[in-house]
Amino acid sequence: MLQPKTRPVYLNLLTIRFPPTAIASILHRVAGILLILSLPFLIYLFDLSLRDGQSFNTALQITQHPLACLYLYLLLWAISHHFVAGIRYFLVDLELVSGKCATGLSASIVIAAGFMVPMIVYLVAVL
Repeated sequence: MLQPKTRPVYLNLLTIRFPPTAIASILHRVAGILLILSLPFLIYLFDLSLRDGQSFNTALQITQHPLACLYLYLLLWAISHHFVAGIRYFLVDLELVSGKCATGLSASIVIAAGFMVPMIVYLVAVL
């Protein structure tokens, strides 16, 4: 007779296909954490920009560094994704979005909007 295997199963998290609702939820949490961790840096920049003209120029130079630009773009993504996902969760709580198909579609829209809004804001700011 064959005995059933009692060994633990190895789960490779990189091969699991998450549904859009799980991806939207994970990104919502990541965006929230990023926003909270960004507060000290943003408060420092705000304080630096309000001191005098020289400090304002220093704050402007900091924000024009390529790594700072990338960080600020990531922060813009976090704000937009967290906002759009928050609206989605509010609609789900009101039961205006319910059912597997509707929640999956709304999660896909949130993920797409989270990436599209920063691009649109960036293009408007550059032009």
